Amino acid sequence: MPNNEIKIRPYPTPNPDVQGSTSRFTTEVIRNVDTAGNVVTREKMISANPLLPVCELEPDKTTATWNYVQQKNSAGDLLFTQGRPIPPYLPSPEIKELVRLAQILRRPVLIKGEPGSGKTQLARSLAYEWYGAEYKNHFFEWQVKSTSKAVDGLYHFDHIGRLRDAQIEKGESERERERGGTETGKERESGRGTDLRKYRSFGPMGKAFLTSTAENPSILLIDEIDKADIDFPNDLLLELDEGRFTIPASETGEVIEARYPPVIFITSNDERELPEAFLRRCLFMYIRFPEDQQLVEIIRAHIPGLLENQSALVNLVSTGINDEAQPKTISFVEMAIKQFNLLREEIKNDPADNKRVSTSELLDWLRAYQYDIENPDMIQSPDTRQWISEFKKNQQNGLSETLAASGLQHLPFYFQALLKTYAAVNRREQSLKSAKTT
Repeated sequence: MPNNEIKIRPYPTPNPDVQGSTSRFTTEVIRNVDTAGNVVTREKMISANPLLPVCELEPDKTTATWNYVQQKNSAGDLLFTQGRPIPPYLPSPEIKELVRLAQILRRPVLIKGEPGSGKTQLARSLAYEWYGAEYKNHFFEWQVKSTSKAVDGLYHFDHIGRLRDAQIEKGESERERERGGTETGKERESGRGTDLRKYRSFGPMGKAFLTSTAENPSILLIDEIDKADIDFPNDLLLELDEGRFTIPASETGEVIEARYPPVIFITSNDERELPEAFLRRCLFMYIRFPEDQQLVEIIRAHIPGLLENQSALVNLVSTGINDEAQPKTISFVEMAIKQFNLLREEIKNDPADNKRVSTSELLDWLRAYQYDIENPDMIQSPDTRQWISEFKKNQQNGLSETLAASGLQHLPFYFQALLKTYAAVNRREQSLKSAKTT
């Protein structure tokens, strides 16, 4: 494809309804003035809850293309359905450049990273950033399982349905012959009057090829490719290279070819090595665990109100050493992040614990705090109820470092969201015993 035919879509995309925004997830641009008199801009983001048009993929016989057509009810009204929430995704500069490069080189992107680091969410958020409420017409998700075969993502041919219809037609032909026989009956018996395409349906990759255009490129997610057997990646080399596949002549004999290459994301949890021939065809990105400030922004986007309404400042105890250089306060959420990072180090240094924790566990942990702070009457544990009560009582004036630490260190609350192995649970129990004896 000549370079002048390549069309690069920016990522992220500003929300057309919010002036000054940089992302479609932005609902408000907040401007404040810092102590130096500079204007500081922050975008408020929340999960999207799009109302999706109900569409069917249909061929356009006049243009020989495929398009999604919105369906109507019996009264002629257009149909919509409520989509599932899409959390905001905060792409790093490296990820923004990766999306741009994928469009230039028309190569699939292989994404690795710790489980829960947001590998899957990138593709879905890109589709929403580009297409808003119509993203489902351009986003195709292929969830790979241990039993998956490459052909599953391309197309499916209903052999059982074809056999059933052939038997019905054969019975009708026999009855017609008994009545004298007709040419139509002979055609039915031979199957010459049957359009085999009615038994063919397309998988996620097939749909992405059919619908992708230069103006509106499709987005395909092949999720957890390392779950499939070792031949699976190699079976997709032609499709990834040339954007086409052929259905056998015994079925329909069609050649399905993408008019314009879709943007393809492939995720892997590194459970097995991928073939070199497959890796050569991919761009690569490893999503690392975010820095503390990035975690704060992720928490702000995924748990609205926690930082603004339910967090609290912790008054730190003076150390007496270089006090002027030490911060006097820290937010409760920042203190939780520090405790979470300590947990990650403990897991890394414990050879008996092989379950790494990532951003998804941190978000679950903090959601539990937020729910009980907002709904203290629903708490059943006396220890949790007492701590939450003290938290709310001291929230306005600032928590003592001792109170904050008692709710975070040794993971006294909601540890089930973080600890996923016996080694981790046992380590916590030993930590609690040590705390009681000191």
